[in-house]
Amino acid sequence: MKYRPKHVIEYGALRAINALVALLPDRAALALGAALAWLAHRLARARVAEAHRRIRQVFGPGLSDREVARIAWISLRNTFFNAIEVMRMARVDRAWLARYLDDGGLSAKLAALPAGQGAIFVVPHTGNWDLAGVAGQQMGLPIFFLVGHQKNPLVDAWLNRMRSIQGSETIARDSGALKKVIRNLRDGKVLAFMTDLRSRTPAMRVRFLGHEANVVAGMGLFARQAGVPVIPVLLSREGWTRHR
Repeated sequence: MKYRPKHVIEYGALRAINALVALLPDRAALALGAALAWLAHRLARARVAEAHRRIRQVFGPGLSDREVARIAWISLRNTFFNAIEVMRMARVDRAWLARYLDDGGLSAKLAALPAGQGAIFVVPHTGNWDLAGVAGQQMGLPIFFLVGHQKNPLVDAWLNRMRSIQGSETIARDSGALKKVIRNLRDGKVLAFMTDLRSRTPAMRVRFLGHEANVVAGMGLFARQAGVPVIPVLLSREGWTRHR
């Protein structure tokens, strides 16, 4: 496969940042992420304005301009924090989880599942959603992901390597995914599924943040055909380093 110059430049910048992040302590690495977010916030003014418009659209006129700007900034900063933590996935072990993650009783719920029972983790795009799969893997669960493709194939391959660095399997969201997912669930594996993904083809019309959205409908199909439970898992970030 031939790569466009843009793909190579983006990937080169990503690997350079990745190399630097690997050398830094946890909070220093996140400080680098905050600095990059600040730079993006200053340069991508059109995207910032669009974020403000959408926040206003969801929350209505009750928020002040300052509150809207604060929500947009924290959202962008936390997105960069997530990226930094994905780069450091290899460091996530039991000790890391004990220090930074409050599992909110998830361990007890998982312990109540029958031995060898597959399940679906339903994870929306909140907090560091990639951490849900890694945490589950560290809890001894055979986690696997159903993933879409990034526009940059080099970044796409790198991201899948990071997701699987703890031993998780990734399945591409394509025409052959259904059989693989059902087989894995019936074999007792746990699917980490992003429930708030937009579908580009007609799928499930739902109310989302006060408006109608067209979202992927696979979760219910997977659960019904494999006979497995659906477990909602919501992650949130508390400050810079803590997760719940």
